[in-house]
Amino acid sequence: MSLPRLPDALNSLLRRFRAFAATPGEQERIVADLRASEAKFSGILAIAADGIITVDTAGRIVHFNHGAAEIFGYSIEEAVGKELDILLPKRARGVHHRHLERFAEAPEQSRLMGDRREISGIRRDGSEFPAEASISKLDGASGPLFTIVLRDITERRRIEDDERFLSAAATEMARSIDYRTVLQTIADLAVPRLADAALLDVVDGDGTLRRVASSVTGSARSHLLAEIAREGITWESPSPVIDVIRRGWTELFAEIDDDWIEAHEEVALAPAWRTVGMHSMLIVPLAAGGQSLGALSLLLVDPKRSFSGESRSLAEKFAQPVALSLVNATLYSAAQRANLARDEVLAVVSHDLRNPLTAIEMCTRVLRERSPAASAGGEDLVATISDSVDAMNRLIQDLVDVASIERGQLSLERADVLPARLIERALHMFAVEAAGHGITVDRDVAPDLRALKADEPRLIQVLANLIRNAITFTPNGGRISVAATAGDGVVKFVVADTGIGIDPALHQRIFDRYWHASAGARKRGTGLGLSIAKGIVEAHGGRLTVESAVGAGSTFRFTIPSIRLDA
Repeated sequence: MSLPRLPDALNSLLRRFRAFAATPGEQERIVADLRASEAKFSGILAIAADGIITVDTAGRIVHFNHGAAEIFGYSIEEAVGKELDILLPKRARGVHHRHLERFAEAPEQSRLMGDRREISGIRRDGSEFPAEASISKLDGASGPLFTIVLRDITERRRIEDDERFLSAAATEMARSIDYRTVLQTIADLAVPRLADAALLDVVDGDGTLRRVASSVTGSARSHLLAEIAREGITWESPSPVIDVIRRGWTELFAEIDDDWIEAHEEVALAPAWRTVGMHSMLIVPLAAGGQSLGALSLLLVDPKRSFSGESRSLAEKFAQPVALSLVNATLYSAAQRANLARDEVLAVVSHDLRNPLTAIEMCTRVLRERSPAASAGGEDLVATISDSVDAMNRLIQDLVDVASIERGQLSLERADVLPARLIERALHMFAVEAAGHGITVDRDVAPDLRALKADEPRLIQVLANLIRNAITFTPNGGRISVAATAGDGVVKFVVADTGIGIDPALHQRIFDRYWHASAGARKRGTGLGLSIAKGIVEAHGGRLTVESAVGAGSTFRFTIPSIRLDA
């Protein structure tokens, strides 16, 4: 942007006019050139995008170009002759008048861009906007004229403010990697810049949805949003948040009324939603690395606010550091869980190893204290030592197996094996324990099952882990059934019990390493059995699943590809 100046050609024409004023023909040519130059200069002023306004010493507008008309909303005819005050906020008019008075008395003729002042203007509709302006003066017969070149910097200011907001938000989110703290920080940062209130829905590690509400709104609204957040949503909810998370694109609901709330929110929460009083909602997906992490719902309550293209763009940009922050917090949370699981498994392993070690120590001491002749009962002591060693080896092997599965390096030694033999050997291991608890064990193996090309000890390990769990969680006098049937190219194994059952919300977690039920078990295990069983089944090309509900027992099913005996 530059100040309007008389072209060099016009100055040259003035000098020529003075030099040849006595020549009529020359006068006519000079006048014609002057008019052409003036028209050209006026055309440049007319098409300039910047506002160019000239005022006299009384502060009245004498020139108002098309750029100024576009910026302020006044036509040229409406503006010319009016006082400049109509373009200035009331608070700035006195300051501007004094500035013109000082500039009129100053020796300089213009103030360049480096000396520009940042000011505010008022449009015809009353809206205020930021601007940059430069000013020049031209002394005339009736006094100086002041020409102001003005540029609307609303868009530039918005972009700068957006960048500052995003930078500050990213910094604030990075202050903590605690999962809960990060979630609340994200929800609060969205208010008031992006919306009047916000709800954050994230997909937790177990696949469930967690909801957090912003807490920086008015106390009454915060209470209602907190209530809505406590109820949360599920994958079966009618909320449009579910669609946004699944599809991964932004959804705008510009007009929300009672009918919309009834169609898209849970019936029990409809009164709370109505009281919140939102009239618009923008839902932005959160994703990183191709993985959906959740969604951020932005709510507008103030009727003067609406979601423009710019605000929607800013919300989507805000979602990028939010997703990164969620990933970092999730990784940190997973690391914390891993550390906790490590501590728990070390406690269990140390306990489980101490028991057989104590038995070995006791038997060894007895054997040492006895004379060689007093060998009665020695065989029982040796058997106890052998059983204790087997228990220790089994625990150590579990730890080795789970590490191999994690690395994808579980070795299999495949051979032909009949399903009936697998079930028979696995049940034999627990016959005494089941009878001791009065648990009935049913066995059902189809007679025409094909052989499996599989690792026999590994599949016995799978069945043993499932049967051990069934006995552990089945009350005395309960029932366990183990079955094998033919499927389409597979053999289907089933281990079912009448035990305490498993909450469906935990079905995905029970196969995690070191996970164990918090209550209901006869004894606490390492939490490796189901994880190892799943790894072995998948290494064979099969699949392990569970069906269970609290109080209704559990049924574990897994499949192993089958072959013919003569294959």
